[in-house]
Amino acid sequence: MMKMTAIPKPPKSKVVAGPKLTETDFLEIGERIGESKEFGVEVEITIYAHKRYESVTGVVKEVEGQQGKLTMQIGYDNVKVNMNNIVSVK
Repeated sequence: MMKMTAIPKPPKSKVVAGPKLTETDFLEIGERIGESKEFGVEVEITIYAHKRYESVTGVVKEVEGQQGKLTMQIGYDNVKVNMNNIVSVK
């Protein structure tokens, strides 16, 4: 008679899913980024990265579509933001 050993199941990991954006959201984000760059308007960009939300406020200086990054001027600093992580622009 064989003895069966119970193998513990791995714990269920909770994966925090990122927000789902619609095409309208993307158009709105693009519009706001364009306005900020063209007119020097300050915007608040919310990004979702590493399973958490972060907001940065500044003026969009440059959009690098090839690399998927945009450069924002925040105070005296220039900060690069990954456009794939943007969830909203206000």
